[in-house]
Amino acid sequence: MLQPIVSIILPIRNSADYLKECIDSILGQSLKAWELLAVDDHSTDSSFQILYELTQKDPRVKLLHNQGKGIVDALNTGTENAKSPLIARMDADDIMHEKRLEVQVEYLNQNQEIDLVSCRTEHFPTRQETMGYQHYVNWSNSIIEPREHELKRFIECPMAHPSVIFRKRLIHNYGGYLNGEFPEDYELWLRWFSRGVRMVKIPKVLLRWRDHKNRTSRIDPKYSTMAFQKIKSKYVKLLQEKTERWGNRKIFGWGAGHVARKFISLLINEGVALSALLDTDPKKIGKKFNNLPIISHAKLPKPKDAFVLILIGARDVRVQVADHLKAFGYQEGSDFIALS
Repeated sequence: MLQPIVSIILPIRNSADYLKECIDSILGQSLKAWELLAVDDHSTDSSFQILYELTQKDPRVKLLHNQGKGIVDALNTGTENAKSPLIARMDADDIMHEKRLEVQVEYLNQNQEIDLVSCRTEHFPTRQETMGYQHYVNWSNSIIEPREHELKRFIECPMAHPSVIFRKRLIHNYGGYLNGEFPEDYELWLRWFSRGVRMVKIPKVLLRWRDHKNRTSRIDPKYSTMAFQKIKSKYVKLLQEKTERWGNRKIFGWGAGHVARKFISLLINEGVALSALLDTDPKKIGKKFNNLPIISHAKLPKPKDAFVLILIGARDVRVQVADHLKAFGYQEGSDFIALS
């Protein structure tokens, strides 16, 4: 048996319907020096039996029992038992391109300054009720370079969890997956971003990312909009504390709509001291929310005196606001960031 170059972590829970396609895509990888750590999370269908039979045929496949409960414990069980310095994530309902491992591992070997590499994904099947995910995939696929990932990290999770390979030392240095009322992958990426970890995306589709009605991100409250906003707020406050970007400038929130107001309350609870809210709607201007005055965007100070948090939910409007700020002399990252 070849010494594994990469360890694939595959949490399993009642995944029999899709597991064969997933496993076949792993077995068909052009890079053969891998180990598969399949962690069964108390399945009640035939998932365990499918994997057990595979372990009898291929010594690269290890079947582990989740000693805890849930995906976080399963992921940590897998990473703790990994023998390789590289960790590849995979989900049981997704499909790898045959060169996925080869391309991503080669990239990390050739770019030692990068600690996590993702790839573009193909969302399937495409149906009207899944178009929200398609919009997200299109956005995620547009983010390639490390600086883009850093700048866009608070808008949404900039990479699909099962598309990443990262260096195992990150877990030793900055901690692994945490249990909590938040999306475990997004919290991990934000934590690693806060420690200066550089992440990049291969501009090739190397993963088919399946959507279905029982997908965890659709049914688990840990993946709700509110859960995302809460964890964002925590790391926005940490960003404010750890950098000199904001200095003594006043902090403005751009947006006073329904989505923005929920986010504003969370930011305030985390200790982010907003001075005022900006809006273009004359019906809102002059009013207050949480004791914050809502003022016209035309009254925004110069960049040296202000830092702006964009709180607009609509993608096209968010882009328009960012373009307006840039035209006014604001630089993304240094003078403003988008949070939604």
